[in-house]
Amino acid sequence: MKLDKIEKEMQRTREKITDLQNRLKELDAQRTEQENLQIVSLVRSLRLSPQQLKEYLQQAAEQPAPAPYMATGYTTTEQEDSEDEE
Repeated sequence: MKLDKIEKEMQRTREKITDLQNRLKELDAQRTEQENLQIVSLVRSLRLSPQQLKEYLQQAAEQPAPAPYMATGYTTTEQEDSEDEE
């Protein structure tokens, strides 16, 4: 009797897991679709021909990535000055 109850609960849990996995797949697909729409919108806002877009992307790929911006509010000189004062 108790074993049957446990097995039924296990089956319900498996079904819930399956439902949640399916929902996760749906949400992932929706996210991908929204990302794609944002990319298309951005590309269209550039108003470039396909050839111009290709050249633009090639040039961007050849340039080194910019250094990350440090949002400290200090410039290098200000940081060095404050270190010298201490």
